[in-house]
Amino acid sequence: MKRRNIFLAISLITIIAISSIGLLNNKDEKAHDRVKYINSSAKIISYSDFNNFDTTAELIIKGAKDRVIETILDKDSMGDVISYGTKSAIKVNKVFKTNNENITEGSEVVIQENGATEKTEDGIAIYGVEGYQMMNENEEYLLFLDKSLTDPNIYFVKGVYYGKVPLEEPNKSKIQNINEANSFDLQYKGEPTDKLKQIFKDALNKYGDK
Repeated sequence: MKRRNIFLAISLITIIAISSIGLLNNKDEKAHDRVKYINSSAKIISYSDFNNFDTTAELIIKGAKDRVIETILDKDSMGDVISYGTKSAIKVNKVFKTNNENITEGSEVVIQENGATEKTEDGIAIYGVEGYQMMNENEEYLLFLDKSLTDPNIYFVKGVYYGKVPLEEPNKSKIQNINEANSFDLQYKGEPTDKLKQIFKDALNKYGDK
């Protein structure tokens, strides 16, 4: 009888241990899938007229993000991120406007995106300036770009997020696996404005089918 009680006690401990491991694994999986958006405020030029936006862009291309070259995460002494960015390589599929003879179809340009991602113990942190969302790899965008003031080999998206126009429904499963996400959520994490919608519409009307 005593031996049977010991056996039952050991069995119970084993079941509890297995259950605990299962709960911990489940917790780890949920933490891994968790996405946290961290938005930074900045002064940006707001465009209400596509004509002005179009004519002042230094480079206009159709291109697909090929890869991330570098993720920039500057942290303070406490480990908090104080500035960020992502250098992304863009394969040029079509050139509409450029003053650089080296930028042609099939070439590559480097864009410093106004956002970054970081894997943490709690899941994935997505940083974005004024709601900017990262481009997905191998997806084509219509891009309105301006040259960096400090490095002529790097371009920035014009108007922080105005100049990154999706040409297809972005694939949200790579990072943002939330059911309610739509193309605007992935282009700009915030309430879509009438001005932004109109800029996108005019941009696609002029360049989308070319």
